[in-house]
Amino acid sequence: MSDEATIKALLETKLEAHHVEVINCTGACSGMKIEVFVVSELFEGKKIIERQRMVNDVLNDKLEDGTIHAVTIKTKTVKQYEEMQKKKLEEAS
Repeated sequence: MSDEATIKALLETKLEAHHVEVINCTGACSGMKIEVFVVSELFEGKKIIERQRMVNDVLNDKLEDGTIHAVTIKTKTVKQYEEMQKKKLEEAS
């Protein structure tokens, strides 16, 4: 399993995620630079900083051991994600 797939599975499991995207943006540096997009009901009622901390907590071991060098985090609740998808469909029509 690739590092991206491992990270995705970890986020899906620990955050009960509805949707997860992991993009590897690594250049020439050691350790992965990734962007993650996580959709979870667990984010409902949480501030953005609280959501990011939740994601960081899940990724903490990978950050500490150097597997991940840097991470950019985007989070949505399931409701926000569904509204975003609906808007995309309307714009495409």
